[in-house]
Amino acid sequence: MIKNENKNFKETYYEDCCDNGLKIVVWHKPEFATTSCLFATPYGSFDFEQIDQDGHKIKFPEGIAHFLEHKLFESDEGDVMSTFSTMGANVNAFTSFNETVYYFDTSDEDIAEPLNLLLDFVQDLRITTESVEKEKGIIAQELNMYLEMPDSRLLFETFRSLYKYHPLKNDIGGTVESVYQITKENLEDCYAINYHPANMMIIVVTPVDPEKVIHLIKENQSHKTFPKFKPVTRYFEEEPKEVFEKTKTIIMDVTNQKICLGYKLPVLDETDASRVKRDWALRFILENHFTTMNPEYQSWIDTHQISHYFEYEIDLSKDYALLIFSDEGIQLDAFKAFIEKQLEIIKKNALNEDALYQLKNRSLGESLTIFNQPDAIGIQYFRNIQTGVSLFDTIEIISSLTCEDCTNALNNYNFDEMSEIVIKSK
Repeated sequence: MIKNENKNFKETYYEDCCDNGLKIVVWHKPEFATTSCLFATPYGSFDFEQIDQDGHKIKFPEGIAHFLEHKLFESDEGDVMSTFSTMGANVNAFTSFNETVYYFDTSDEDIAEPLNLLLDFVQDLRITTESVEKEKGIIAQELNMYLEMPDSRLLFETFRSLYKYHPLKNDIGGTVESVYQITKENLEDCYAINYHPANMMIIVVTPVDPEKVIHLIKENQSHKTFPKFKPVTRYFEEEPKEVFEKTKTIIMDVTNQKICLGYKLPVLDETDASRVKRDWALRFILENHFTTMNPEYQSWIDTHQISHYFEYEIDLSKDYALLIFSDEGIQLDAFKAFIEKQLEIIKKNALNEDALYQLKNRSLGESLTIFNQPDAIGIQYFRNIQTGVSLFDTIEIISSLTCEDCTNALNNYNFDEMSEIVIKSK
């Protein structure tokens, strides 16, 4: 057991590993009254295509990660959620682009029962062809429901317009067509590859003694056998720098026209720390200009250049980068001209020290509140493992950002590759 102590933030967590490769993290919070535990695999919707160590490509239907999450809650012994409830614990799960996470929270001091149940049901896939076929209809209904929601449809169509190959263009749940292609054998093969203990991590945020927690996990794993772990890596087709579709119009039952401008940014060859630093710098630039921090913001609304529904998002990932602006009730050409003008302005205007100080303090405050949220600690820790930069390092990056860093963050970006998406009324 390795003890990690950060004296600056007064946080302590312990790391260990089971003989089967399962990584254990226990974040000790003796002042907390609740325990949060998550069991996660770095397998999400982006991973439907993979390559094994021999160079063989493995491909499953889109949405299989989400489908597998649904099926793991099946049990011959009854309803897993109800069993957790009888133990005084709340259980749930989610699938994202990069991960699938199963978790529970409990205020009970004795966490042995729910902890063992979490490990047991996630490590025991038992499905039938009949249950898989039944699930297809449920998930297809869920996907169709999201397609009927204008806001989620707008975002989905933006991703599809920006990317030709990158799986960001696919819904996390896949498509109705891909879901109906999933078989019992697909699920079992996918599970065997991506749910091996050596590919997973269990994170427990708890007031309980860390040695006791680690002993419980190792004891649970000692009674189980698994085949030899065969690691795989994510596979992507090479993505062109150009957007896939420049314009798209969708007809839906909406009161106000919805519009989105999506900018496809280049993925720069830089370290994980440099990427995170650039991401925060760009976030600060945008927040300083496109929120009420800017004295002109209210006048933009008053003159109908934007509405109260105006939103933006920047996302710099290891394998994609994008910037999105959306609004509703605004004409596309006018909105496009407005955004293009503002992007030119932020390229020329440097961020001042007072604004940066305010932005840094606000972001640092939000980051530090994570340490008071048991479930947030676990999720953030797991995601930081994937981004390659820890939460502590991220806080240090934010603290050390300078106005020059923010100005330089715009280097290499020209905002030439853009898609226009419009949702119009019937």
